Amino acid sequence: MEKQEIKIDAGIIKRIIFAFTLAFITVFIVEHFSSFSYVADTSNLPNYMPDGRIIVSQYYDTTKTKVAVLTQTTPFGTDINIPPKGMMCSELVFAGTEFKSYSNKVQLYFNAVFKDLKYLIIIWGVFILILLFFKEYKLKVTK
Repeated sequence: MEKQEIKIDAGIIKRIIFAFTLAFITVFIVEHFSSFSYVADTSNLPNYMPDGRIIVSQYYDTTKTKVAVLTQTTPFGTDINIPPKGMMCSELVFAGTEFKSYSNKVQLYFNAVFKDLKYLIIIWGVFILILLFFKEYKLKVTK
């Protein structure tokens, strides 16, 4: 039995790698439109008024109240729970805090790309098809 030889054009492999790079960058940019929400830890606030009535809504000091749950919702609809690590509510509300800095959020966006892996693969497949289509066919615009 004779061995069969499979030949793959190097241009196809380059296009597949280029398509993955484009897909990763695209999803990473889309993740920048994620929204962040939090639930304050109000367990230390009273639930009843002095006369025994239940407190339905109340205000809390954001500088003294910790975050109980921090959630990132990606544009693809994925909810990612982030450990708050003793973070105060004011760090999420006010500008200029450590959480609001891009150097901290870029890690969250990067992790979100891998949580939205199925969308990365779908976009990668679309880019592969587009790039391979334009390898085979050339578009020529005439007057």
